[in-house]
Amino acid sequence: MAGFWRGVFSGRPDPVFADALAPTAPSVSVDPGVLYGAPTLDDYIFRTGRITRAEALRVPPVKRARDLICGAIGQFALRFYDQNGKPAENFSPNLFQQPEPGLAPSVTWTRVVEDMLLFERSWLQHHALGWHNRVVQVHRLEPESVTVQPEYRYFPHGSVKVWPEVPDLIRVDSPNTGLLDGGPAIRACIALERAALNAVDGAPPIAFFTPDGDADPFESTADAKARLLDPWEESRRDRSTGYVPAGVKYVIPSWDPEKLQLAEAREFAITEVARLTGIDAEELSVSTTSRTYFNAQDRRRQRIEDVLGPYMTAIEGRLSMDDVSPHGYTAAFDTSGYLRLDDLSAAQTDAVLISAKVLDPDEARVKRGLEPRGEQAAPVDPAEIGTAVAASVAVEAAKEGARRG
Repeated sequence: MAGFWRGVFSGRPDPVFADALAPTAPSVSVDPGVLYGAPTLDDYIFRTGRITRAEALRVPPVKRARDLICGAIGQFALRFYDQNGKPAENFSPNLFQQPEPGLAPSVTWTRVVEDMLLFERSWLQHHALGWHNRVVQVHRLEPESVTVQPEYRYFPHGSVKVWPEVPDLIRVDSPNTGLLDGGPAIRACIALERAALNAVDGAPPIAFFTPDGDADPFESTADAKARLLDPWEESRRDRSTGYVPAGVKYVIPSWDPEKLQLAEAREFAITEVARLTGIDAEELSVSTTSRTYFNAQDRRRQRIEDVLGPYMTAIEGRLSMDDVSPHGYTAAFDTSGYLRLDDLSAAQTDAVLISAKVLDPDEARVKRGLEPRGEQAAPVDPAEIGTAVAASVAVEAAKEGARRG
């Protein structure tokens, strides 16, 4: 057996035991701790082990970043589109109408994105099929409970991790690594939060005894332990405050959060969380001075492109596969409500499009939820449109300048 254990600990299996250590067929019944990286002894010693979902979401900036990312995507409506790019009217029932029994679609997709954000992937178990043999309802599985194990395949020039295709199970992978892998930054937030609460509650970082005079009242450490420390500990267990005997003085060091720069350290830790999630640090209550957005719509569009887009594209691509959508149909999020213009800008845009004969008045009314009137478009002076657009730009610039000031 020496060759076997030598192979296990060296990573180079002995030829005699090579077959015993060869990769086996994919299994769907394994310890989730093995799959999701159970902390090792070094992780516990150096506190670098993967943190849990509950620990992460107890951190206010992480919770806020989760709400901004997952909540925003959850409110977008998912729609099916046919081969011509038009909303599919003949594919009903479908998975988007009510993905989970008894839950609103926004709740399901918010939790799916949360799994992708924290754990890198989400799992959906088939619950019901429709007449078209496509899944119409699912159950979202808790990522910590899933026991699907990836298979490592080895080739002459490298290896690859392959996830097995499990029947009746939909795996949605995130293009980004899980947020829980950024444990040190989140642990720093937890530690600083605890330190701030200790300062508020008056809990000192450390306390000690000193001689109340020039002479040491104890002959040795054992004497101090027997006559002072043990009775003191017993007294503290019985009541909130221990009795300090004559000859010693109990010293409680002062703790000044401002001098210890706790505020600055917490802001730095929050900024690290902002970097991990891609959220603007100002959204997590850290004041910043630079701003590159012209208005709220530009800011939201930038967030979709840089932060929300990777998760949305991954979900759209997975739900457009043939096991969920008919061949040729695609799934896509509708972000029109999130990127809608204010009333003045929308009216000016409609006027420009009507003048350019891209829209007619009835189409513009339908966009606003109004009944069409069947009226012809009135001639519009391009100079008036230019003046209106310039005035709108000036107003937005003035608002942005006032906000920065």
